[in-house]
Amino acid sequence: MSHHINYLNTSQFKTISLVIKFKAPLDESTMTARSVVSKLMQKTSQKYPTEIEMMNHLSELYGANLYSSVLKQNNAHVITLGVDIVNDKYLTDTNLLEEAFKLLHEVLYFPNVQNQAFNIRLVNQEKRLLKNKFLAIKENIGQYGFYQLLHTMFPEDPNRLPSFGDEHQLDNIDGRALYQTFQKMKQEDEIYFYAVGEIDSDEIESLYEKYIQLNSSTVTLNNSRPTSNKETNYVEETIDTTQARLNIGMKFEVHHPDRSYFSFIVLNHLFGGDASSMLFMNVREKLSLAYQIHSQIDARSGLLYVLAGVNQQNKARAIETIQNQFEMIKSGEIEEKMVDLSKRLIINSRLESTDRPKGFVETSFSNTFGSEISQEQWIEGIQAVTKADIVDLAKTGCFHTIYCLVSEVQ
Repeated sequence: MSHHINYLNTSQFKTISLVIKFKAPLDESTMTARSVVSKLMQKTSQKYPTEIEMMNHLSELYGANLYSSVLKQNNAHVITLGVDIVNDKYLTDTNLLEEAFKLLHEVLYFPNVQNQAFNIRLVNQEKRLLKNKFLAIKENIGQYGFYQLLHTMFPEDPNRLPSFGDEHQLDNIDGRALYQTFQKMKQEDEIYFYAVGEIDSDEIESLYEKYIQLNSSTVTLNNSRPTSNKETNYVEETIDTTQARLNIGMKFEVHHPDRSYFSFIVLNHLFGGDASSMLFMNVREKLSLAYQIHSQIDARSGLLYVLAGVNQQNKARAIETIQNQFEMIKSGEIEEKMVDLSKRLIINSRLESTDRPKGFVETSFSNTFGSEISQEQWIEGIQAVTKADIVDLAKTGCFHTIYCLVSEVQ
């Protein structure tokens, strides 16, 4: 058991951010309950049993922001609990820093629980809100198509589910089960604490020991890979839609933190990462085959997804053009100046994100998955990527699954 306390002492921000990360193995039997717990923690506590009372207390702390979220990250399920406050140096006669620690203490040790069960009214409210979230996925054709792609690529794997879990488990969740999930999270998760702002590390450590005192376990994460297939898996689903949706899953041989990892980030940017990319410029702008198109990656897993909205009549041609654009990368038909532009834009985006408290926390937390890479090493890794590196990596890539949503009238 240990404490993982991380600081960024900077005068760049007028706020102080305190963030706790709870990391557990990605498990479909716990994701839904953990998602509900994350919301229950944020909204009320024993001392502030209604949302209005909690909001009033946050107002008294000069508009402090208490928040929580869940995320799938590198085969882990991550709950983030955080509070942002104004730095006391900008106010008179305040001790907001200690008040923020007291609030986290209240949330973690005195939840809104009676007889070892979370408040039933609030539980039912959160379950209803989560049910609406699942419904929203079905009604959003873009999200629905993406999750159908994941279900096809990872049929038995929790990666096929959104970070907030499985709607079929909602009915089985009650206040008692959620309280057990809450306790287990504090006892068994790998836990990291971050403090960002103009801070004194000794003061933060002292307040952490006084109010938080969470011990971190070490969790083991499973390696998740999509199903093996010799040929591209093509699935077509008929739904009520005015435009066809293409959801394409590709896999590559990527190993973090070696050269292939950095090459993959640059390859994605070049292929479909932004408005300067090959897919955007050729499939959308030049040939007008897509209303929108982009690619995104799960960088450490070597998974790349192309998501596009296309005219039904152009579906086959759009798929062929996407495949042709990728073949161009494999055969080295890419300009050095485009590689350089991608690297420059990637580095600028990274520097911008770490200019915000959230960016520092996320970058620092990502280093808890395997090898640690400093900001300087990361930038050097991107700068070192060559056209040849991108071509070599592209040769390991394949189109794993193409999932199309089409309407009945072709």
